[in-house]
Amino acid sequence: MKRALASLILASLLMTTLPLNAAADETDDIPTNAAATGAHDSLVAALTHADLVETLQGNGPFTVFAPTDAAFAAAGIDLADFDTDEENATLSDILLYHVYSGSVAAADVTDGLTVAMVNGDDATFAVAADGTVSVGGATVTTADVQASNGIIHVIDAVLTPPADAPTLDIPATAQSTGVHTALVAALTQANLVSALQADGPFTVFAPTDEAFTAAGIDLSTFDTPEENATLADILTYHVYSGAVPASAVTDGLAVNMLNGDKATFAVSTDGVVSVGGATVTTADVQTTNGIIHVIDKVLLPPPGDICYNVVSHTIVAGASNIECNSYMYVENYTMGGQTITGCYNTVTHAISEVSAAICGAYMWTPAVSIAMTAGATTIHASLVAALQTADLVATLSGTDEYTVFAPTDAAFAAAGIDLDAFDTPEEIAALADILLYHVVAGTTLSTDLAEGETTVSAANGDDLLIHVTGSSVTVGTEMANVTLADVPASNGVIHVIDKVLTPPVSLPDCDVTVGIAPSGLKFSPATVNINVGDTVCWQWTDSSMAHNVRQVDGDQSSTYEANGVTSGDAATTVDFRHTFDVDSTTFYYACEPHLASNMFGKVIVGDGGVVETIVPVDDSNDDDDEESVPGFLAVFSTIALVGAAFVASRRNE
Repeated sequence: MKRALASLILASLLMTTLPLNAAADETDDIPTNAAATGAHDSLVAALTHADLVETLQGNGPFTVFAPTDAAFAAAGIDLADFDTDEENATLSDILLYHVYSGSVAAADVTDGLTVAMVNGDDATFAVAADGTVSVGGATVTTADVQASNGIIHVIDAVLTPPADAPTLDIPATAQSTGVHTALVAALTQANLVSALQADGPFTVFAPTDEAFTAAGIDLSTFDTPEENATLADILTYHVYSGAVPASAVTDGLAVNMLNGDKATFAVSTDGVVSVGGATVTTADVQTTNGIIHVIDKVLLPPPGDICYNVVSHTIVAGASNIECNSYMYVENYTMGGQTITGCYNTVTHAISEVSAAICGAYMWTPAVSIAMTAGATTIHASLVAALQTADLVATLSGTDEYTVFAPTDAAFAAAGIDLDAFDTPEEIAALADILLYHVVAGTTLSTDLAEGETTVSAANGDDLLIHVTGSSVTVGTEMANVTLADVPASNGVIHVIDKVLTPPVSLPDCDVTVGIAPSGLKFSPATVNINVGDTVCWQWTDSSMAHNVRQVDGDQSSTYEANGVTSGDAATTVDFRHTFDVDSTTFYYACEPHLASNMFGKVIVGDGGVVETIVPVDDSNDDDDEESVPGFLAVFSTIALVGAAFVASRRNE
């Protein structure tokens, strides 16, 4: 039978295409009539692919709503995509949704009529005032084409069977997709599975496993109550309370997600929906308690809000929205075998001894300026005092955005910084230079930092090194640890660090350079002469032995000057520079490890402090001196006689 039908289809392609009514033959079955029209090749090919030709050649009667080739093209149906048993079953379900068991003429259809199609799903009809019939949004363009086993109504769109009523809730549906393993694991770790099994309804924007991998989220790093609260904050930023199909989303729509933060949506000209830069790749997955939209990126909550206490005027640095809304005051409350009274956080399980008024005053509010935020953290009093001394509060309270690496009070104490010591314009300028070395222009979140070393320009003009290794971030040559990242402020972000950073010292240029002689046991040159104000540089790299420079109290002395100049511990690589600003001095030094080898040197500044001594001559005692020297006159007389004889001999010649 299939072979005969194929011959008939081939023959029909050679015929001039006629309107379906003209080409129809009431003695032929439905597939044969469809093949003869020239406008239903795709339908017949689909019936053949799904092995439904014989079904529609049966006795029937059937009523078939037959999409044209143009309708198949518009629906984007490519039969090559249906190459598995499951996919062919789906194709069969689609095609049988176009078939009603029974013969129904167009005149029998009433507006709002709902009938069960052969695939088991209901289809609803509409009849316009002018009598035009439509089904599932597809218009009947040619009605009542008679066949031997039923009726064909030509329609201008492919019908899509309604989705089966969901039987799984949101977590179970996500688990069943095979591409949301990471999401389900995260929900489990953050203890959110039961929340998303509730009645809802919820709309969940579900990142795929690839999205989690691309975001670099490692669930093993969320191993404290605070970190799991952060994870919960991230996940609930993907959840909206209410069922929102993709068709209800408009461009620019902004809504509050379950964590309290706003998410903004975009709809492209071709109807593609995105949220926070993540594209919805599969929309409207139905569940028993809401809708899932699959997205290709993990969404991160905006950093613009803080947990602020309106009574104590402090903030909880690093707290999430969920943590902020989880404070409760308890009295004589028994937990874990302990009885507690105080302010208890049900997420972090932290307890603080504050009043009930303070405990009930935490609010999730828009962030304030960097200076105000630092002042409210309760761990940056020294930093704020330093900013006030250096007149930098206004700078960090303006509209320009900054990233501040903020040392704690403990860090200031460890650095031994006494603000009372900065009491001159020069010293205050030095303090400002130190503080601005902790500031970088612009807002840089921890998620913006690349793995490895990055050099940025600090606000004081010096280069600042940031080193990222996994989840660890250190700053500066001091390797200060970022102990709390991404504290939001209205004009930037604060990263809390555990050390005060020191700006690099500008090295003076070298006027004279002293190295190590080839023997390794002498300075080269060992003696140098310089002018006052000149800089001597002792420099060597990868020498065979470690050397240093240490001031001694005299030429080749083994006694070191107390509090004298030194390059520090001996090393094989040294770049030590010292500027001599006192004239007429000599600087004596030695190499400590090689003192026994007479490894000494000296720097002579100006005349080196050597004064020439002139002994005056006393003319008043000349005669006495001459007479007091035995033989003086005899010698003088002898010389005179010899001279006279020499002259006489010359004359005789």
